[in-house]
Amino acid sequence: MIITLTSDFGLKDHYVGALKGLIYSKISNANLVDISHEVSPFVLQEAAYVVGAAYHYFPDKTIHLILADAEFTQEKRPIIVFWNNHYFLSADSGILSLIVADQKPEAIIALPFEEHEDTTELFVKAVIEIVNGRSIFDIGETITSLKAVQPLKAVVSDDKTKITGNIIYVDRFGNAVSNISKDLFEQLRAGRSFDVLFRNYRIRKIHNTYIDYASEKNAEDGGKLAIFNQSGLLEIALYKGSQRSGGTASSLLGIEYESSISILFK
Repeated sequence: MIITLTSDFGLKDHYVGALKGLIYSKISNANLVDISHEVSPFVLQEAAYVVGAAYHYFPDKTIHLILADAEFTQEKRPIIVFWNNHYFLSADSGILSLIVADQKPEAIIALPFEEHEDTTELFVKAVIEIVNGRSIFDIGETITSLKAVQPLKAVVSDDKTKITGNIIYVDRFGNAVSNISKDLFEQLRAGRSFDVLFRNYRIRKIHNTYIDYASEKNAEDGGKLAIFNQSGLLEIALYKGSQRSGGTASSLLGIEYESSISILFK
């Protein structure tokens, strides 16, 4: 069985190695896959985006262990969610409500815990139970809802001429991912031309891919472009931009988490 790992531990310290060592000491044949350990601490939307963008590439019954903002309390209990034929383990901080969005999970199980119990060890115990074939309904208490947090959502103007959203994630290339979806864009576009607006910048075209941009006559390294990424979300980038080459979309254009972005239809 595959076990994916997502955390805000970072890679400088020993925490990721210790987590893997603990799992291997209990499940010697574990198949561990890192999704990310660079989630910004306490930024739930970022953790939800990273896991949500990756989980569906894995086989059914994959276990996704999410240790971002993972310390638990009576108000933020450790839980297992079974949804879309995958297992998700996390503190009930709001991360999983962001991942499942408006859909209802097949099961939500609250795990028993004692005060001051080690977070990592508790979740690893639950993973072991699942790997060994124990029903999640026998591991904890069935509950009916997840802790809800207010997600950053794209908003459509009353006259249907504008979509306003926010940046929800900045990747390692400095590309800024928004919460404006391709589905929403196509639904409102109705053949109209448009401008993508952020800060004092304007982009008049959304390219299909980076290669699509590069094939244009006036394409240049460092040029601003917009695409819909693999998750179907509007992304702002600089072509071949990097800190080494002079800067990225985030650093040079001044867009970061929660920055405003909009599409204005003409």
